[in-house]
Amino acid sequence: MVKEYISTVLLFFLVTNPTGNLPLFITTLNDVPSGRYRPIVIRESCIALGLMLLFTVCGGKVLSYLNLSQASLELAGAIILFLIALKMVFGGNAANHSKGTNPQTQSAEPLIVPLAIPFIAGPATLSTCILIGGNQHTSWMVSIPALGTAWLAGTLILLSGRFAARLLGTKLLSALEALMGLLLVAMSAEMLVKGIKMAFDLKH
Repeated sequence: MVKEYISTVLLFFLVTNPTGNLPLFITTLNDVPSGRYRPIVIRESCIALGLMLLFTVCGGKVLSYLNLSQASLELAGAIILFLIALKMVFGGNAANHSKGTNPQTQSAEPLIVPLAIPFIAGPATLSTCILIGGNQHTSWMVSIPALGTAWLAGTLILLSGRFAARLLGTKLLSALEALMGLLLVAMSAEMLVKGIKMAFDLKH
């Protein structure tokens, strides 16, 4: 029981990828007032947790009722990530800030997209939630606490974003944003290929 719990925690922690999401949170919220950073992170993390719990408990039934396949989930995620990646590579928040853009002129703070979805609760994470929730060998007494533990650890990492931003500086943030954008392009391409392969297999 303990071994299964630990392995499930590690799995959830890896798929939510808080260490990889930290640069994305820093650059996306770069122009948000310092006092709003942590409340936004907590709010978006709670939204993501609610969605992950939903998919863990009844994700399979939801997709069945909506007649959505795993392939469509992968393809939709690929499109979203690609659009976000384009903005990051060709002039995101960190780049605007480094050019002296006034934070007061920026658009309203992000809500749900892209922080909660797809950065935290992305297609890979939701797919994992569905698989673990539908696994007969993993009970809710293990999966739900494991998800909560992994979520808490990831949220604590994301809350350190402003401190990390002070250490890195705006120039390095801009370069890091472009690099993460390139990685997201690669990830979206991989998800697109995977979704197409899955759709082909489903049809045949």
